[in-house]
Amino acid sequence: MRFGIFDHIDDSGLTRAEQLEERLRLIEQYDRDGFYAYHLAEHHGTPLGLVGSPNVFLAAVAQRTRRLRLGALVNVLPLYHPVRLIEEWCLLDQLSGGRLELGVGRGASPIEASFYGVATEQTPELFEESYELVTSYFSARSSFSHHGRHYTVSELPLTARPLQTPHPPMWFGASRPDRAGWCAERSINVMSLVSAERTRVTTDGYRERWQELGRAESELPYLGVNRHIILADTEREALRVAERVYPRFKASFEHLWREHGTPCPPIYPERLGELLDRGGAFVGTPEGARQYVADQTHAAGINYMTADVAFGGITFAEASRTASLFATEVMPTFAGSVAELSR
Repeated sequence: MRFGIFDHIDDSGLTRAEQLEERLRLIEQYDRDGFYAYHLAEHHGTPLGLVGSPNVFLAAVAQRTRRLRLGALVNVLPLYHPVRLIEEWCLLDQLSGGRLELGVGRGASPIEASFYGVATEQTPELFEESYELVTSYFSARSSFSHHGRHYTVSELPLTARPLQTPHPPMWFGASRPDRAGWCAERSINVMSLVSAERTRVTTDGYRERWQELGRAESELPYLGVNRHIILADTEREALRVAERVYPRFKASFEHLWREHGTPCPPIYPERLGELLDRGGAFVGTPEGARQYVADQTHAAGINYMTADVAFGGITFAEASRTASLFATEVMPTFAGSVAELSR
């Protein structure tokens, strides 16, 4: 069982420069604390995500860290020309000393895609062709060519190459169970934002297809969930922080949908208590967090969890405290586990 960090970098109320510098300092702590990877969401035109170009920010992260793996979760493939994305990925992998994790997806927000002139009905086809192009590039041995419906590349010299071969590990946001087999066939790590029960359908489907392919359980990729987590020395203190920051994060999440009069995905309920009751977040002490992680691991069938600890205007000190307590008092409990749900 391993643990990482997931981050939106949603609007905190600080100036942009202040917030970005604070976040880089916090990521330096994640590196020191022993988290496995830092995963950054990609959003556009919304306070939910202020880093519209995650790969640019990750270049700064690569220079401020030494061990922490890093990557977008996900780069929205339909919004990029694949060659540009390939070149950015290769550069990041080289700059980070081979620590890049590649997140790929088609994007969850049709409103954000529309800012790029991409219609919702186009995104599945654009994703499939872009994914085929980038994976073919990494397996090319001389120059590279691709002639598809949306992209044409002719005799591209292979000057951009990653440090990890044949390419860095890939991740996919697999909240839909129908994608489990597709990911398993390609050995792609998966991340879920939905409930443990719904995630279990995906992880069971992944394992079933993995076994059908005759692959060893010990080589199973990461099957993860992301959860908002706030820790403190007392439950009362942690709840006080959570109740203050949750409304701001929820407002940022819903901003574009409300602005456009579009029904918002029902991920975050009106009340924090409802989110806690259904297991979508944890607020409390390290002792309670240990039990929460164990319960989520069993219910969701996961071997990886990311903690979203900096959101909704939480202060640097509060997020730092959560990360520190999680790293020192929660993660060691699960280190080196060889239970059937571990990697």
